[in-house]
Amino acid sequence: MPAVGFPPNAPSPLAWAAEEPVDLRIWAILGGAGLVLLTVELIRLILRARRESRPLATGVARGPIANPALGPVELPMEPREPNPHAPRYFRYLGPFRDDQRAEVRPAMPWRRVACPPLRGRIVLVSLFVGADGRAWSDEEIARHLASLGRAARWMEEQAGRYGAALGVGLADVYFQVDGDPTPETDVVVAQSGGEVGLFEADSTARALTIMSRAAATLGFRDAVDFVQEVAARLPGATVAWLLHLRLAGRSYAVPLDRTELDGVSLAFCHARQANFTEPLIRPPVPRAGVLAHEVMHLFGAEDKYGWPLSRFPPGSVTRRDVMRLESERLSELRVDPLTAGELGWGPRAADVRA
Repeated sequence: MPAVGFPPNAPSPLAWAAEEPVDLRIWAILGGAGLVLLTVELIRLILRARRESRPLATGVARGPIANPALGPVELPMEPREPNPHAPRYFRYLGPFRDDQRAEVRPAMPWRRVACPPLRGRIVLVSLFVGADGRAWSDEEIARHLASLGRAARWMEEQAGRYGAALGVGLADVYFQVDGDPTPETDVVVAQSGGEVGLFEADSTARALTIMSRAAATLGFRDAVDFVQEVAARLPGATVAWLLHLRLAGRSYAVPLDRTELDGVSLAFCHARQANFTEPLIRPPVPRAGVLAHEVMHLFGAEDKYGWPLSRFPPGSVTRRDVMRLESERLSELRVDPLTAGELGWGPRAADVRA
């Protein structure tokens, strides 16, 4: 059989390569390296997408369950009037009188205690506070209640993924008061999540002061009396308060373990996002993802933004976790195992980290 080879006068491949210009060979090498790096990056992104799209089984005590929507919850307080843009909800007119006081008040936590688990029957109560001579309009309130309702349903669905029974409803009565001018606040260096930066000082005291003034305006003795009277009318439920301030600013929560008023905790939600408190120039924007994030703080969930994912045990936190808040769209958020443990839906943080 004749040998296979190149024609007698044909140059060998090595000779051809040697005759090519040096810059062409360099570009060929760089192009090949770029393709390799691109392939590796695509593989990494595909693997991460698959990992984050898997059902999270870590910390699930039993199979997923379907939590029925709790929806609006009757809060028997009179006098009141319906919101024309959301007739299922009513504004409390007040003022509250001594002859309306509940005969039996619920047991309340009278000291700083651990946050309750996000389980069972939860009722969200809203207090809308105006600012700079501008009150919340009926339409603005209706849009915020609708957004809060979406957040409530989302929390029920997330709890169901972990086999946790949860019903989150909105009190059908909300409270509304005028507010003070935009305050001047001091700034301090502090840490929030994994971020260190400038934050407003005494934010907790400010939120509780606003709550106390609102209680007095509505006829209650103080913020503690306000919280007790509302809780007495919602037996069998854990009550969580949201204070909606008609200012731009940074939203935050005052859970039970940080409160300065016995038994009073609340999520402090600004009408628009800003680094520091400032007058509201554009209309309020309801953000269901932020509302869910702040409510979950009241039940033990901790911030996870600002930290690299490598800080957490593998698979316990992803970029979609609601406590990282990399998106404000509920469809792009979920509760990952570490946060689920903090909410009482699975193993606690120490067990997840182990």
